Amino acid sequence: MSMIQQQQSTNINPQQQQQQQQQQQLLNSVRYPTSPPKAGQFQQQIQADSPSLIHLKLPIYKEIQLKEQIEQKQQQEEESYVILNSQEGKPLVILKLKQVGPNLFNFEIDSNENSEVTIQNHTKKYYFKGLINSIGKQPNLCEDSHFLSQDYTAIGVADGVGSWRSIGIDSGQYSRFLMNNIYHLSTSIPYLKPFDLIQKTYESSLSIPGSSTICILKLLGSKVYSGLIGDSSFLIIRKDQIIFRSKEQTHKPNFPFQLGQGSTDKPSSGSYDEHIVNENDIFVIGTDGFFDNVFDEEILESMKRVESIETFHKHLMNLAKQKSIDINATTPIANRNSTKGGKPDDITLGCFVITPWSK
Repeated sequence: MSMIQQQQSTNINPQQQQQQQQQQQLLNSVRYPTSPPKAGQFQQQIQADSPSLIHLKLPIYKEIQLKEQIEQKQQQEEESYVILNSQEGKPLVILKLKQVGPNLFNFEIDSNENSEVTIQNHTKKYYFKGLINSIGKQPNLCEDSHFLSQDYTAIGVADGVGSWRSIGIDSGQYSRFLMNNIYHLSTSIPYLKPFDLIQKTYESSLSIPGSSTICILKLLGSKVYSGLIGDSSFLIIRKDQIIFRSKEQTHKPNFPFQLGQGSTDKPSSGSYDEHIVNENDIFVIGTDGFFDNVFDEEILESMKRVESIETFHKHLMNLAKQKSIDINATTPIANRNSTKGGKPDDITLGCFVITPWSK
């Protein structure tokens, strides 16, 4: 909520006190208009984590400040306005804000007075530091796909449904389309959450044959927003403990939820969550080719053997590949089916540590 705050001072003579009272009376009205104000005298972009306070100081009224809290509650392209009026209803200052990124705002001010603007941030900004890649169960053939955004705040994996090959369709075509389009969308509109990223991409994919599972992670401020459809999964590790593990979505064994032609599943069928993250939290994200072959306990055990996120990723990828072709291996999918052995499959794996931008 916006407010007008009068700073207290000491040793004020009656004349100064009267002047302050007049100034406070002059600036006694703050309201939010429903129609856009006139174009401002100047424009600029400001960096501001969510939530933040914008301090707007009017030097001519040194005892007065307008404080407007901006908080990223919803990812939407809307402008907000604050008008500071005189007692007669004459606008003295119009403050216009439009969010254009997770921590970026277009700022415009229209004022008859010289103004000074400062930003007070209250949250940290992190990025995903790590590696992600895919390997096919056959040389030069992989139906999985993945992406890592240019600003290292969005990650995605997708697993094309292999049954499309039986009718001559490239099963990886649809998964690659999903990842490629979400990659570009997360770059052009970097504050979209997973549901919006998936929904917008899905709407543009209706003419493309194929289907795919999908899992998306998006880092905004100090939260990671997740969205998944199907059996591509992720988990969060903090201080050597798994604090969150996503649940796979299946209609029945070996029949995961999926987007695409021939499927009744939609983006709204997915599972969406948000997670408050700390520095050094670790995210492991992958397709079923990884999680069907590697136990969560093996992931935690691997952490004790490595010294970097890069070697952690390499160790897990090698482990998944070896177990997938071992007919005697004990694996999650073998346990579910009361059998033995790994599951030969395309494998996509990403390992990332939450890292502050300052490092």
